[in-house]
Amino acid sequence: MAEAIENEEDGGEEMEASDPPPDEGPPCEEGAPGWVVTFGDMMSLLLTFFILLLSFATMEKIKYKVLAGSIQTAFGVQEVSPSFTRPQSRKVVAKEFSMKFETKTMMQGMKKVQERQTVRTPSGRVDIEIFEDYRGVVVSIGEKHMFEPGKADLRPEIWRFLEEVLDVATEHRAQIQVEAHTDSVPIKTSEFPSNDHLANARSISVLNYFMNRRPEIDKSRLESIAAGATRPRFPNLTARGREQNRRVELIFYRTPMKYEVRSGE
Repeated sequence: MAEAIENEEDGGEEMEASDPPPDEGPPCEEGAPGWVVTFGDMMSLLLTFFILLLSFATMEKIKYKVLAGSIQTAFGVQEVSPSFTRPQSRKVVAKEFSMKFETKTMMQGMKKVQERQTVRTPSGRVDIEIFEDYRGVVVSIGEKHMFEPGKADLRPEIWRFLEEVLDVATEHRAQIQVEAHTDSVPIKTSEFPSNDHLANARSISVLNYFMNRRPEIDKSRLESIAAGATRPRFPNLTARGREQNRRVELIFYRTPMKYEVRSGE
């Protein structure tokens, strides 16, 4: 009996000795792993880099709104304020709001518009001149591109050109003067008793187009002059000379300072 108990105790001791030791891992360190800090720094630098690229870029307002909406959706923004914050890039602000009138840049912009109109014209030849004189930057357009003979309704073919010219003028905050010219051959119809009446109707027709395309434009920036046959550029002795004198000149110059309106004493 004693031997059996002793054998059982020896067997228990052998069983206890054969049990594996408890599995103990290395102690856990407090806080995030070291690589997380490096990863966070890298993401912050990338975000800053792309924000700088965005701030230096020249963008359109519509594209900016689309981009802003995509960013808000990506970050889970569900409700946004209806107010729109414009990008603060110097290029964007200068282009959209504060570009000053400069003759050189105006000339470059108008010549690009002239090139596009030449491409749109089937014959590839347009009677359009761009030059500078004492009045400012002048865009001279031949009558045949703008009106039917003896008429004051704008041809549809010139609408696109006038709209692009207006875009350049608006961008540079230029004063716009429309001078309509005729040749020396008198006109007397039921609609236009004289060349001055025809020139006046044509200049107003151009101004009306500008105002319809840009209703927000300040009307004080638009001027109409019916020059008639008083300012020929070429002698009216030949058919070619008379054709060249029948024109509309769009004159762009720096907007003058507004005078203070004083009440009567």
